[in-house]
Amino acid sequence: MSAAPDMLHPFTRDDNLFEDFTVGETIVHPRGRTISDAEHMMWTNVVLNTAQLHFNQKMCDDSPETTFNGRRVVYGGIVFAFVAGLASEETEENAVCILCYDEGRHLNPVFAGDTLFAESTVLAKSDDDPRIARCGAPGLAPGKAGVVKFLLRGLNQRGEVVLEITRELVILKKEHRP
Repeated sequence: MSAAPDMLHPFTRDDNLFEDFTVGETIVHPRGRTISDAEHMMWTNVVLNTAQLHFNQKMCDDSPETTFNGRRVVYGGIVFAFVAGLASEETEENAVCILCYDEGRHLNPVFAGDTLFAESTVLAKSDDDPRIARCGAPGLAPGKAGVVKFLLRGLNQRGEVVLEITRELVILKKEHRP
């Protein structure tokens, strides 16, 4: 008994394999994520970030001209993690390796209560990148995957870009999807 065609790959999408990405295309990811003050404080403390701007409200109150009008800024690692997570379903489900994140920059501050959104623009594709063979994925032979380079952008609820970072993924080709 064979599986129905739509049940061959029940765990990942079938529209985000190497061939599905086109250079120049921008994928607007559908989900948003609001950052609560509790999450901001918890993660800032978990990673032992000691920058007062993230957790010292008294300092922010005492110096509003240098602290975003007295508001504490969300730690950038949280912003990065949430934006990357928002983009993962449409871009990473069939990836076997994240090669790198590079050229990251925070362009606007994020505050507790802000809602983050993500979009990914395909910058380049290659199916002969030597890093594919060295990425450590078991059984990944040449020709089974390609590298896709994205510009990942995080935006707040006002459409302001708060984060930009490039990332390169090794993504399976359709004919080699398990």
